[in-house]
Amino acid sequence: MMQRPITGREGWSCFWAHCCVNLIPVGCAWSEELSMKIPTRFEHILVNDRLESAPLIVRVQEDLKKFEILRKTTEIQSGGILAFLSGKSGCGKTTSIWSASINMSDKFTQVLSVPTVISLRDVANWIHDNLPSRTNRSIPVLMDGRESSDDTVGLRQFMSTLNQILRQREDVIVCWPTTNDDWKNELIALARDIGGTSLTPKTADVTILGPSKTEWSDVLDRLFIQLDQRLEDLGMGQEFILEAIDSSSTVGDFLSSIRDEIASRVDFVQEDLPEILFVVTSTSGIVGEANRLRRAGAMILKAEELVSYSPRSEAGKWWKERNGTPKYHLAYTISLFRAKLVTMTPSSVVYAVAEFGPGDMQEELKALGIQRGQGKANLTFGSTDFSKFISGAGMNELTSTSKGRTSDSILEAYSYIQGLSSKRHKSINQAICALASRNVPDFNAELGGFEVDLGEQDAYADAVIPLSDRDLHLEFHHLSDAKMKAAAIAAYIMKKLRVYSNHYNVTPR
Repeated sequence: MMQRPITGREGWSCFWAHCCVNLIPVGCAWSEELSMKIPTRFEHILVNDRLESAPLIVRVQEDLKKFEILRKTTEIQSGGILAFLSGKSGCGKTTSIWSASINMSDKFTQVLSVPTVISLRDVANWIHDNLPSRTNRSIPVLMDGRESSDDTVGLRQFMSTLNQILRQREDVIVCWPTTNDDWKNELIALARDIGGTSLTPKTADVTILGPSKTEWSDVLDRLFIQLDQRLEDLGMGQEFILEAIDSSSTVGDFLSSIRDEIASRVDFVQEDLPEILFVVTSTSGIVGEANRLRRAGAMILKAEELVSYSPRSEAGKWWKERNGTPKYHLAYTISLFRAKLVTMTPSSVVYAVAEFGPGDMQEELKALGIQRGQGKANLTFGSTDFSKFISGAGMNELTSTSKGRTSDSILEAYSYIQGLSSKRHKSINQAICALASRNVPDFNAELGGFEVDLGEQDAYADAVIPLSDRDLHLEFHHLSDAKMKAAAIAAYIMKKLRVYSNHYNVTPR
């Protein structure tokens, strides 16, 4: 394998899957919220642009040797073959084909996969029309998703045409994964009736083993590494993983049990919890400081970093006490609330207040040389990762250094606004949200609420704003340049998450 994954799928012999939070316990379902998906079939990896298949592959040497034998068979008889891969559903049959193409790329080309929408009678002609030019490597052609057929005439027609193609192409190995031995034996008998043992020799009846149980945990780890996730994010402990391995018969079953557990621990629980977005503003260095505490691209908070940067804060100590229990872990709490961190630089805050702030603050900004202007306000806001998040554009990079230089007049104006944040917090937040609403129509500040009482002491949300099909709980934190440190941000976020988790009974008080 390469680095940690998760997945199961038919054809798993050497490959592994993928993980992204908010799961639906059906096949490979996933929610966009937490970015954590656990496909249980190899095909789901291939269509997901967040996963690279190669790092998820587990090398199963015994299975790879069988593909070496298939290749040698074609060389000996100077003709291609139709091979049948059998094994339990989820053991890794289809995955083994991809593994051969990746792990033995000097001998096998990329996989040519026959679309399942192609009817059986048309498959041979599709293969003929789509085969690449002859090569000194073997071309694995995948015939997946065809476990039965009552079209006897169509089967004979397929076998006959395929036989003619393979006689002229010793560089082609057509692989047909099956789970039903009776069906496989029927196919083999028909193939030999039409093309003899040259079409399907004895070596072409292959049993796939897939990775052993001792490797399944590694499969899961690799998936988590690629998705930048941990067991703690799911409220799981190693004990559950070991139990799931022990009770599963194939790696696919194992991944399915993980998927279902994630759904029960995260997805279904999230339905009753708000989504929290922390918006931190300061001078331009705020982006680099925030990047220490969140995951690249997804903006999701990183629990370990939050505690590490502020271990002596009251909230840091409180969370450290609870991190020993998986279901109370800070990482799991972050997953449940889909808590993310975005930033705004000084110019975007200044122009938001200049555009939509209270009259006295607008006048003061004018005195400081800041003139309101729709173009400038929209431009500066659009460059923030707050804007990119609510607009769905995402964030392309996490840098530790600021870009460009902020003018002295903007810095002075931001310092003025930040100095009033303890007394005029609501007004500043309303101005920012108004500018956001003007730029992102799905973010509807007019229908939102500010300083929303959640129902108990100290449980307030700075703002609750509708965004597309859900409500965002926004928590704003406006920091001076002197206080703009990852430690200060971490302490604030952990304190707020403590309030939310207590209020919603996620953790014991």
